[in-house]
Formats: sequence, C-alpha cells, structure tokens
Amino acid sequence: MHPDGCPPDPGFRFSNVKSTFVGDKSKTVYGQSGITLSVSVAKGHTWTGTFTYAAKLSESVLVASAEETISGSISYAKTTTVTLSGSWKVPANQKDGWLALGSKGYSFNWERGSTNGGCKWIVSNHGTAKLPALSPYIAHS
Repeated sequence: MHPDGCPPDPGFRFSNVKSTFVGDKSKTVYGQSGITLSVSVAKGHTWTGTFTYAAKLSESVLVASAEETISGSISYAKTTTVTLSGSWKVPANQKDGWLALGSKGYSFNWERGSTNGGCKWIVSNHGTAKLPALSPYIAHS
C-alpha cells in the first residue's frame, strides 16, 4: 500500500457513453422537404472523430484508453474499404433533412486525472469526444 493511502494512478474516466452516428462533415448534404439527397465516396476516403478538451492533450492516448475501456473498435479515423453511395428523399412532412457518410461510433465525456495521497480523484483535463467505431455507414435525418 502507498504510504499516503493511494498511489497516484493517472488515467482516464469516461461517462455518458452513448452509441451514435459519427458523420463526415465533407460527405454530408442537406436539403428541404421533397429534395432527393445523395452522397458517394470512393474507396480509401478517411474521416475522423472530434474532441473537445480544456488543456493540450495527446489525442492518441485518449483514443487508446477509450478503445480499452469502451470498445475495441474505437479509433480516431476510419477509412472506407469499398466505394459507397446512397440517396434519400426528404419526406414531405419533414422541413429539412440531411444524408451523410460516416460510421456508428460513440460519444462520451472524459476526464484525465489521478488520485492523490488521500485517494481523491484530481482532474487535470476534461472534455468530450465523438469517435467512429464500426464500418462505413450512411445515415439520414
């Protein structure tokens, strides 16, 4: 046992983890009711997740920890292995809509910190993340 009660055990804590669609902003189209939207992507196209944080952070360390804690398929970026395309007509009863390429993934809040000698968790950085996890996927609103 650590002489002060708890060893300084730096790491990440995750909360509010939700399954979500992680879209590629460059492969998202918008339109109003009655419009047919279409999106296509060539094999080898890459899109990334997003982060917010309070202080400078090694994003790769956060991704590795999320991969270990939340899902082994989480990554910062995903690349299509096939050519994909899709279209969707915004329904008449819907004012606006969108169609996008992306993948299913996770959104979550995170904290980086460590325990002090009194076993209290001390936060050194915090933020949110939205990271892709699975194969390419086309979604609409």
